[in-house]
Amino acid sequence: MPWIKRNLPFVVGLAVAIALLGGGIFYMLGKVSAANAAREELASENAKLTELVDRKPAAPNDENIRSAEGHQKQLKDFKATLRPLFKSTPLPENLDDAAFKNLLDRTVDSLERLADRNGVKLPKPADGKFAFTFEGQKKQLEFTSKTLPLLTVQLLDVQDICHVLFNAKVHALEGIRRVSVGTNDVNPPSNYLTKKQSTNSITGASVHPYEVIFHCFSSELGSVLSGLVNADPVLIVKSINVERGSTDGSSSASAAVPAMGMNPSLASRYGMPPGMASRYGMGPAAAAVGPKPGEAPLDDKPIRVTLNIDVLKLPPEPVAKPGPAKPAKKG
Repeated sequence: MPWIKRNLPFVVGLAVAIALLGGGIFYMLGKVSAANAAREELASENAKLTELVDRKPAAPNDENIRSAEGHQKQLKDFKATLRPLFKSTPLPENLDDAAFKNLLDRTVDSLERLADRNGVKLPKPADGKFAFTFEGQKKQLEFTSKTLPLLTVQLLDVQDICHVLFNAKVHALEGIRRVSVGTNDVNPPSNYLTKKQSTNSITGASVHPYEVIFHCFSSELGSVLSGLVNADPVLIVKSINVERGSTDGSSSASAAVPAMGMNPSLASRYGMPPGMASRYGMGPAAAAVGPKPGEAPLDDKPIRVTLNIDVLKLPPEPVAKPGPAKPAKKG
């Protein structure tokens, strides 16, 4: 005891050193055990890898062949059930420059008549007639074999989209934009998107982007979205932007209501001659009358809508080629 009292710091230090040494030995044994377990797991995985690398593929037999044929048939049946959901307007046969020009003229004319019949106002370019982004192609006489099919696809896509808009009776079509497919697709720049057409390398499905800007009320917008969903081609709305617009497609909403009665474009949509709207109290004086007590006010403002739409197309189903004729057996 006297010695411990005289050498107390040494004894305390020695006890601490022994405790630390014991803790270090315990920690080392634990890590050695974990290292041994990891080494055994690594050896097991290496053995499995070596077995897989050295394994020879099983020789084909009747069971393997039947299984592969069954899987191929299941995949073919699944694709057959999906294909009717991805309809697209078929391209005309024997497509050439003259056939495309004829199709372009007929499509533009039919869209103009449909817009006029449903009271949809179309843009009026300063340099001529609105051709639904195909102004350059109407003046062009020859087309390359690479751009002609793509132009035809885009023309039919624009036709399908415009049918949805015009059947929904939007007030005005402000503009359409599509992807440029050739060197002649440069003017006017407002007709073209900076996006590119894309194709899935596995399924072969192609995506064609478009943008349309139109003016309408909220009810017509609902009809447009419903029409896009129920259309035969696969029309996917990627984005929608809604802002204050006008009933006649002008940039100012104040231009939607002229000084004398209903807007002429709206009056023509409902078969009213000019002046009849004000005669029946539909002009500014009638608009100033507020709702009766207890009635909910109806304040549906004209809106300007920008839709970005992707048209999804599947590649045509390959036609099975006839196999070589079997030689006739000799009698």
